[in-house]
Amino acid sequence: MTPWTAPSARRHRWGDYRARCVTGLTLVVLGVLATIFTSTYSLLFLAVGVPLQVVGWLVLPGALWRRLTVLVPALLSSILLLGGADFNGAFAALLACWLLVRHRPWSGYLALIPSIVMSFLIKETLTDYEQNWVGYLLGFSTAVAGAWLAWWLAGWRRPRRPRSPHAVDSEYGGSPADLNRI
Repeated sequence: MTPWTAPSARRHRWGDYRARCVTGLTLVVLGVLATIFTSTYSLLFLAVGVPLQVVGWLVLPGALWRRLTVLVPALLSSILLLGGADFNGAFAALLACWLLVRHRPWSGYLALIPSIVMSFLIKETLTDYEQNWVGYLLGFSTAVAGAWLAWWLAGWRRPRRPRSPHAVDSEYGGSPADLNRI
C-alpha cells in the first residue's frame, strides 16, 4: 500500500505547485459555473464551460492517470446540474473527483457524506425553478466544506513528518528521476 503524501511534497514536471493548483481550480469552477448558466438561449456557455473544465482538470497537480480518470465523470456531473436542484448530488461526484485528483486517502472520502445528505435535503426543500440558485449555492458550499474536511481528515489520521528531499514514493518508481513524469 502506498503511503499518502500531499501532492505539494512531490516534484512536478512543469509549473509551480501553487500556481497549478490555483489555475486548475479556477478553471474547473469557472467551467462548472458556465455550464450551469447554460440555457436554450445561451448554449455558448456550454461550449465554453466544457473546455474550461477539461483544461482545469488537466492543469491540477497530481498523477496524470488520476486527472484523466476524472474527466468524463466531472463533465457529466456538471452537465447533470442543468437539471436543477433535483440533481444536486452531482456536487458529491465533483467532490469525489477532486479527492481523487488530490490524492486523498480513503478516510478523506468520508467528507462525501455531508454533500450527499445535503443533496437529499435540497431536493425535498426546493421545489421551484427560481430557487435553483439557492440549491447551487448550498451544494457548492457543502462541496467546498467537504474538500476542507477531507484535507483535515488526511492530516489528522497521520501526523506529517519532515521528508528528505531525496525521498521517493513507491507509487512513482525507484528513482528521483521518475518523479518528474507527473
